Amino acid sequence: MHHHAHAHAHTRRDFFSRAFGGALAGASIVEEAFVRATWARAQAPGASANLFNIEKVADGVYAALARPQALTNCNAAIFVNSRDVLVVDAHSKPSAAASLIAQIKKDVTTKPVRYLVNSHFHWDHSQGDAAYKAGGAKVDIIASDETKKLMTQLSRNRLQESLDGVPKMIDDVQARLSKATSAADKERYNDLIRQLKAYQVEMKSFTLELPTITFAKSHVIKDPAGDLQIEFHGRAHTSGDVAVFSPQKRVIASGDVIIGFLPNINDGYPRPWPATIGSIGQLAFDHIIPGHGPVHHDRARMTQMRNYIEELTGLVEAGKKAGKPLAELQKTLTMTSVKTLQANGYGNYVADNLNNFTVYLGQKTAVEDRLAANIEAIFKNLDRA
Repeated sequence: MHHHAHAHAHTRRDFFSRAFGGALAGASIVEEAFVRATWARAQAPGASANLFNIEKVADGVYAALARPQALTNCNAAIFVNSRDVLVVDAHSKPSAAASLIAQIKKDVTTKPVRYLVNSHFHWDHSQGDAAYKAGGAKVDIIASDETKKLMTQLSRNRLQESLDGVPKMIDDVQARLSKATSAADKERYNDLIRQLKAYQVEMKSFTLELPTITFAKSHVIKDPAGDLQIEFHGRAHTSGDVAVFSPQKRVIASGDVIIGFLPNINDGYPRPWPATIGSIGQLAFDHIIPGHGPVHHDRARMTQMRNYIEELTGLVEAGKKAGKPLAELQKTLTMTSVKTLQANGYGNYVADNLNNFTVYLGQKTAVEDRLAANIEAIFKNLDRA
């Protein structure tokens, strides 16, 4: 795994470098199997046409769960209003968002998308915004004031970082391809290379679409089909995360404040994050459509994520106070020693989701790399309030 010891808040590579670790060549056998399984799922019948599996969550509410891609896409939440549609989050590139727009039209409703919410500024949730503007119809992009500010300041840097990382990734996949013997493996690696090159080509001419409606704490869309409350509950995954809550449908779209993976804390606030989850947990919902991973139908996994962030923050803080270096903490805080990862199968749950929803091309396992990255991010971000 790469460490960016010199990186700071404004140049830190987020999901991108963590998802890839950097070294594909020489990956372990067990990890090879994960990549193979992930790729097989992405190639399932109909996968070439659809980048998302659309699942009905409640009456008029759908989750678009992102299929594994070389460059990750986020999930989207789809709320069908009386005359139009609100979508939460827009993926890593406009073509992915365009693919979902087509899928919504075909499989969900012919009503137009009128609102797009950016739950936060990260590239895998906002770089597809332009696709919603491309149709010519009126679409408002809604986000917190803070998210608009971060997009203005950081989106171009984050895009450039993602593009800068692609040549190395292509080289690493090429190295695997040269050793591949089966036709299936060769096809799989060629497909990953195709995805990476397509991203390079598409994102060279990227247009940043900024939110058109912003707010400090909340914005409500009133509709006969049910209200949609877009709310900032506190700092968590970033300083501007919002959740979208439908009180009538009892569904919340949580962005990356609540996900089915171990969190990404690189731009995060480890101390306030658990309380932010607690605040969202006070809302009267039955289902969570998370930014990544499967739909939650209760609060169990949300609570486990909250407890994990709290425990790991405490452990890293104690270690740092005792003068232990980061590398030592990464050796001693493991999947088996962190209690919340052992409780009620949480560690297995996040590991399974990473294997099912992402393409992992590192050297250990996706979940171990995430844990090490969490320890590093908490170590750096402890004093962020």
